[in-house]
Amino acid sequence: MKIHRITGIVALLLITLTGCTFVEVNLLPQQVPLKEVTLMGKGKNKVVLVDVSGFLSASRSPTALGIVSRPSIVEKTKRVLNKAAKDHNVKGLILRINSPGGTVTASDILFHLISTEAAEHHWNTVACLMELATSGGYYTALSAQEIWAHPTTVTGAVGVIALKLDLEGLLRKVGVQVEVYKSGAEKDAWSPFRPSSPEERKHIQSLIQDFSSIFFNLVEERRKLSHTSMAQVKTGRILSAREAKELGLVDEVGYLEDAFDRVKTLAGIKEAKLVAYMPEGTAQANIYSDRPTASSGLLDLLSSGQAAYLWIP
Repeated sequence: MKIHRITGIVALLLITLTGCTFVEVNLLPQQVPLKEVTLMGKGKNKVVLVDVSGFLSASRSPTALGIVSRPSIVEKTKRVLNKAAKDHNVKGLILRINSPGGTVTASDILFHLISTEAAEHHWNTVACLMELATSGGYYTALSAQEIWAHPTTVTGAVGVIALKLDLEGLLRKVGVQVEVYKSGAEKDAWSPFRPSSPEERKHIQSLIQDFSSIFFNLVEERRKLSHTSMAQVKTGRILSAREAKELGLVDEVGYLEDAFDRVKTLAGIKEAKLVAYMPEGTAQANIYSDRPTASSGLLDLLSSGQAAYLWIP
């Protein structure tokens, strides 16, 4: 122990005397400040473009090297809304949604965040659905006053899905056996090492029905659909923009520019700038500039056993 202490002291003296310096490398994720970028339009009034894209999760996702993590879509959306709330010139939001959905909780938080902030600050809000806005993506869109779909949007898939792997047969073939010690009969109900019992399947299905009811009730409340339309929605099938409009899930079919004009009309203003809040250092953007998104989240869904408002093509 004494030898180690002496060696450390000598090393410290040598570094001091020779003028060596250390470079501090912080491996923890740093929050880059957001800057306002004007995408189109003019005037003092502003409409904020809010991106909701990729797999919807409240958890951070690792980068390729796994050293740092990316903020979740919930975290990013909250930052944008907080910044918009400090600007009295903000009159509305456009939700640009391009997502297959995600976890039940993340989808519900996004709906709650957007609808609550919009109501508090009297923002007029239009959701613009891009290539894909299914399940949790559509759930998030329900936070807007109106929903517009791109002519080639795929939407719908309203409902819940949960996936469970059953590896028992594979493990038997390779001669691997898993021993489980548990406090209750259903403690390992989501275990991939055995099939679920009939009682467990019944219980899991009841959870799915509970989460589905939340989604269905929200659609009925926000969209005022007929019983016939609602019956078709509950099948969980995907829909084109035309089909979604016919069923009443979408108000209009158009483009981002049309959604921008609609927000101005709802807000009762003639001129406004469409702005986005982007990390400092981001290249000049336009209304169709998109940010990189994380993976689909399918593997996370399989490993965690979470129920999801998600369409899996």
